[in-house]
Amino acid sequence: MNRTVEMKRKAIPFSLYDVAVLSFLILLAYGVGLLGKNWTGPLVYKANISLAPTALIGYTFLSMSRGFIAYGLSLFFTFVYGYAAAHNKYAERVLIPLLDVFQSIPVLGFLPGLILGMMALFPHSVTGLELASILMIFTGQVWNMTFSFYQSLRSVPQELIEASKIYGMSRWKIFWKVEVPFAMPGLVWNSMMSMAGGWFFLSVCESFTLGGQGYRLAGIGSYMAVAVEKGYVPGELYAILAMILMILAIDVFFWRPIVAWADKFKFEESTSKDEPTSFVLDILRNSHVLRFFRTLFSPKRISKRYARPLPFENEQQSTVGNVLFYTLMGVISSVILWQFFLFVGNVSFGELKAILFGDALTALRVYASVAISVAWTLPIGILIGKNLSLSKKIQPVVQILASFPAPMIYPWFVAIFPRLNYSSVLLMLLGTQWYVLFNVIAGASSVPNQLKEAVKILNLSKFKIWTTLYIPVVLPYLITGMITAAGGAWNASIVTEYMSFNHRIIEATGIGSMIDNATTSGNMPLLVLSVVIMSLSVVAINRLMWRPLQKRITEKFSLN
Repeated sequence: MNRTVEMKRKAIPFSLYDVAVLSFLILLAYGVGLLGKNWTGPLVYKANISLAPTALIGYTFLSMSRGFIAYGLSLFFTFVYGYAAAHNKYAERVLIPLLDVFQSIPVLGFLPGLILGMMALFPHSVTGLELASILMIFTGQVWNMTFSFYQSLRSVPQELIEASKIYGMSRWKIFWKVEVPFAMPGLVWNSMMSMAGGWFFLSVCESFTLGGQGYRLAGIGSYMAVAVEKGYVPGELYAILAMILMILAIDVFFWRPIVAWADKFKFEESTSKDEPTSFVLDILRNSHVLRFFRTLFSPKRISKRYARPLPFENEQQSTVGNVLFYTLMGVISSVILWQFFLFVGNVSFGELKAILFGDALTALRVYASVAISVAWTLPIGILIGKNLSLSKKIQPVVQILASFPAPMIYPWFVAIFPRLNYSSVLLMLLGTQWYVLFNVIAGASSVPNQLKEAVKILNLSKFKIWTTLYIPVVLPYLITGMITAAGGAWNASIVTEYMSFNHRIIEATGIGSMIDNATTSGNMPLLVLSVVIMSLSVVAINRLMWRPLQKRITEKFSLN
């Protein structure tokens, strides 16, 4: 009798888990249909924004969709770019300096090219504006993830790679079975931070002005921008509430399942008694519908199709290769420089001096905000990362604080601290501190359990445990966080040094405000020169200080 009941239970092909999954898939299909309808609509430069609270339901969906599409692009870019830079010495010499440049370019620095390019591709529909907005959000997300993935690939223990080769694994299998799993804990936490970075510039990405022409897409960011512009305080509060609810929903239904799933990739020999859990992950694991798709797209089937080695593998050092590489780079650099000087030739010497002076002032603000960030995030991040029960309680709070678009509350902040030349450091801090905190948490949570057990057996004091275990393990992550935090602060300068409040412009002396002014007035030569000088200063600091420090710390404190 019992066996018959058990067989019937096993024969049931459908469950409540499948109802939940199918309901989500239907809702997703409906949402995609709405997006398609919205994207194919006629071109409207400035969407009409309703300040009714109920309108925020649709605006929230649109903003969230842009954020997730940008995240998908960021993840693909991270895998390709990070792998190429980590496995090819020629690519690394070009790609990592370029990454330094890209992460330092403010969102508005990409704006003219994206708008002109997308509008040329889609001149009669809103698709061009939507793609431009998504790509601007992408530029606020991708660099942090790419840096994290590249750094993780460089830190993979060599014995794992050698063991994989002994077992005859292809480069494709080593990538998916060894390198990506090893990088997963850091990549997940940095993905959270990257998503937060995209929300940070949401208002700028959905409502902006270029050359006197205003552009506005429906979304939470544009809703907030209109509410601030009209001085409608209830609308500002509604936008903040909608943003908080959206972030909480993303945390529960997206990030928590991923954090729980990624826990199995921690580099350790013994398991922890306390592991992260998620009811959403339980639903996904027990769904028959998803089991079918997992079987259909299993790694074994895919690996048979893509058994060839991945591109960008390390070549042997050769004199001919070096000569060809540097000759090609010299020719390309010469052409770029020639075109650049032709384009910015009309910028006066006085404007050049103003740009250099503004760049120096902004640099002081940037590294002051990074120093303040490290002072409090290092101890707090280690406490959160090493304690799973505390991490469960703190993670939603950190997600809300990190993901919340700080520019939404900048006008209120400025009303309290009107001297923007000084208060802009604190405004930068509202965004940059999370880059450091998330990396420190990722580092502390990656400490192997066997090392934790070893320090208990040795009966070391808490101070000794911190100085000999947690801080050394966290240091490579900390340096990555400081680099990306500095890049985020340079980016944030465009919203911390220049803002509109109560129909008046408030600005600080700095290169961020110069970029804003050049963008609004449509002065392209001044904009390009400002962005180039900012990028060169970031690359110089990264090359002379951050990269050597990162290399030394990674070699000294790696888990190899």
